[in-house]
Amino acid sequence: MFLFKVEGTFIIPQRGLVLFPGACDKIEFAKPGSKIKLLRPDQSTIETTIMAIEFGGNHAILIGKEIKKEDVPAGTEVLLNE
Repeated sequence: MFLFKVEGTFIIPQRGLVLFPGACDKIEFAKPGSKIKLLRPDQSTIETTIMAIEFGGNHAILIGKEIKKEDVPAGTEVLLNE
């Protein structure tokens, strides 16, 4: 299930990578611990887990620190992988 397209990212040291959505109309179907697939613009994929979700503003999600900022370019699609 498509969740959102990544508009931007930033690193929280010692925690992980934060993904900012452009539009997130289906984010309510995800929760911390949900498995996701990142479909990058070059059609390659990365599988990871949501560590945390910010519901206060833009519904950004935190993923593991094993994934680097340069691994998730703008335009990457975030898909629920369950």
